[in-house]
Amino acid sequence: MRTVLLLAVGAAALHAAAKQTAWLDLVAPVITPAEKKTWLALGSDERPGFEKEFWSNKAVTAEEYAERVAYVDAKFGSTKLGSGANTDQGRVYLALGAPNRITRLGGSRIFWPAEIWYYSIVPGVINTEVRLLFFQNRGTGFLKLYSPTTDTFRALLIPQASVMDTFGPNEDFSEQQLRNILKAPPAEDEIISAAMSVATGVQHMGNDEIIGRLSSPSYMLGRQMKTEVTSRLITGHPELNTIRTVSAFGGSQVDLSLETQARREVAIEVFEGATLIYQNQLHLSFPEPRPIVYTHRLDLLPGTYRVMITVDRKPWPYEVEVPREMGMGEIRRVTADRDVSGRYTPLEFDGQQFELDAYGESAIVPLPHPGKVTWMIRHGGEVLWRGSSEGQAVASIALPVGNVPPGSYKLEALMGDNSTLTNLVIGKGEKSSKSTLVSFNANLHPARRFAFVGHQWLLRNGFPEARATLNASLAKGITDEARIELARMDAFEGNLDAGRDAAESILKQQPNSFEALTVLAYIEARFQDYPVAADLYRRALAVQDSPAVRAALSKIPVQ
Repeated sequence: MRTVLLLAVGAAALHAAAKQTAWLDLVAPVITPAEKKTWLALGSDERPGFEKEFWSNKAVTAEEYAERVAYVDAKFGSTKLGSGANTDQGRVYLALGAPNRITRLGGSRIFWPAEIWYYSIVPGVINTEVRLLFFQNRGTGFLKLYSPTTDTFRALLIPQASVMDTFGPNEDFSEQQLRNILKAPPAEDEIISAAMSVATGVQHMGNDEIIGRLSSPSYMLGRQMKTEVTSRLITGHPELNTIRTVSAFGGSQVDLSLETQARREVAIEVFEGATLIYQNQLHLSFPEPRPIVYTHRLDLLPGTYRVMITVDRKPWPYEVEVPREMGMGEIRRVTADRDVSGRYTPLEFDGQQFELDAYGESAIVPLPHPGKVTWMIRHGGEVLWRGSSEGQAVASIALPVGNVPPGSYKLEALMGDNSTLTNLVIGKGEKSSKSTLVSFNANLHPARRFAFVGHQWLLRNGFPEARATLNASLAKGITDEARIELARMDAFEGNLDAGRDAAESILKQQPNSFEALTVLAYIEARFQDYPVAADLYRRALAVQDSPAVRAALSKIPVQ
């Protein structure tokens, strides 16, 4: 009996040890060396508490993670615990979960079998659609995660492809050159975009930086992720100041101001949902990085927007909310710079140019309508100063900074039943910015502003509002922006000949106009001239990547 009892006790101990080892095998892809060392040092009765705390610091629950492990072991591994994590697809699935959609290419005259996994955003890393390309290296084995920088395009090509020896590193070719060489059918065209970059605007080593994060379960699941992410690579970034006022062109006028350092360029992209509604690049020529204040003005319809500002290839995320009803805005301290009557600049109100300045000697407040504003400086329940000013889009006033003792106060602005309050610091280490002002003004002619608002209405299928706004644009001046939006409207409404004429006339002057190319491609597809339509869509993708254009191209019948 003693021998039997000892055997039973030994079996129980082995079972307990195996159970604990199984937990360690389960979490191997996400546990850190320090966590593993701590777990191994604990007694068996202490480990359950550690394991419970372990999942409280991860981005997924224990149950969700176990489901992912079971799936990847069955789908990409040998069904043995942890086998799926040894494959590229398994690691990505553990890190990100199921893709939003998958494009599969089983066989082709050009490419090895491949899959493209699409994720709409990846919280904490990137806010635009991600495309991860997996390919079967030499046609055998598990699918491998493709890198635009460490792999070459020829790795995707089957040996029989007549152009295989043409390709070296990807950066030697543009997307348009690849399309011209390969002449891939629309169903395979997505591979070209996915092979060039993992997301729109990501270049060079930025691809590997993103891939490294997205294929690392320990990185992606080792911290609680933000639920709403609005950037490509998330890093510490400067504050984006916004001033929203009523726009005379429709919607709200939004002034953006960003203080940072720059040398070569500042780019801006504005998204509503997954739709890119505006983008621009401003090239600089400073010999070395210098402090700048970048300002930009846009007219936006009500909604929630993701604004990405990229400075010297460093992208920063922001969210801008444009309310349907404009109320009294936030008080901002400013420096009244100069009279700019007759000029179009950001942060200009009633002919006066302002600069946001935390220690400025004036203040402004956006107004829901023109009127009189009463201003007060308070200290506790005491009113130390009172003034008033009239305003149209904003009311401004000079502050009595020399007549109020140094200290912390409250500055209040009142207009009828509306009021707003902010902190006001006077005389404590005040120092104004010495940054160079860099503003983009080329989009501010009234004709262009009306055209941009018309573009937004058209994206929302507001055809009557779009046509009225675009006609108002043409009344202020003839612009390609208004002409192409009217051509787009003609195409949508069935006036194909008029739309084609307008798009072709713009392309004669601007052969790389993305908007004109996409409109003409849509019209040619409606005319069932599919080869021409496909070529136009490819030309457009070479100018600017777009999931919508790629989707349209994939629907073109193969000739």
